[in-house]
Amino acid sequence: MKYLLYLDAALTALGVAMSVSIGFVCLVYALHLGESQFRNSFSNLLAISACFVTLAVVAGCATYALWKRRRWNWAAQGALAALLPTLYLIVRARLDTP
Repeated sequence: MKYLLYLDAALTALGVAMSVSIGFVCLVYALHLGESQFRNSFSNLLAISACFVTLAVVAGCATYALWKRRRWNWAAQGALAALLPTLYLIVRARLDTP
C-alpha cells in the first residue's frame, strides 16, 4: 500500500506542476489572442490544461483516501486507473492536432 501511496502522490504532484505551468502558458496566450498563431492553438491548450487539472484533482483524492484509509479508497483508485488512459488519449490527440 505504501508504494501505491507514493505513486498516487507522484501523479498528484505531476498534475499540479503541469497545471500551474500550462496555466501560465494559457495566461500568456490569452494576453496575445490578437495574433492568429496563438488563436488557433488556444483551444487545444485549454483542453490540455483541463486534463492536467483533472489529473491533479482525482490523483489528490486517491492519495488522500489511501493516506487516511477512507472507505472509498478503492473507488478512488479505480477512478484514477480508468482516468489515466483516457487523459492520455485526450492529450495525445490534442498534441497531434495541427
